Formats: sequence, C-alpha cells, structure tokens
Amino acid sequence: MSNQESIVKIEVKKNGPLRVITDKMEIDIQGKITVKESAASFCRCGKSQNQPFCDGSHKELEPFE
Repeated sequence: MSNQESIVKIEVKKNGPLRVITDKMEIDIQGKITVKESAASFCRCGKSQNQPFCDGSHKELEPFE
C-alpha cells in the first residue's frame, strides 16, 4: 500500500500553452494528508525562447489553434 497518490490535470488554453498541473497527496504515518501542487506550461506556438516551456510569446501572435 502506497502513502502517496498523484493527480494530474492537463488544460489546453485557447491560443495559449498546454498546462500540466499535478497535485501530489502525501499521507504520513498518523494519517495526516498534505497536498502539494506544481504546474508547468508547455509552448504550442513555437515562439518561446525557453522551449519546451511557455514564456508568454504567444500573446504577440495571431490566434492559433
């Protein structure tokens, strides 16, 4: 039996990045639950100077799908 459980959410932002959000749930020996969230945005437009991550460059472009 594991004392950790992860939840992953993926959002596709219209005319923006692919956003990956993870919630890691940790349960200690006394049963106390702690949730830690982390997120990353991945470039879809190809203009980011920080590939593969989004740096907001899409805001200056024409809308894309």
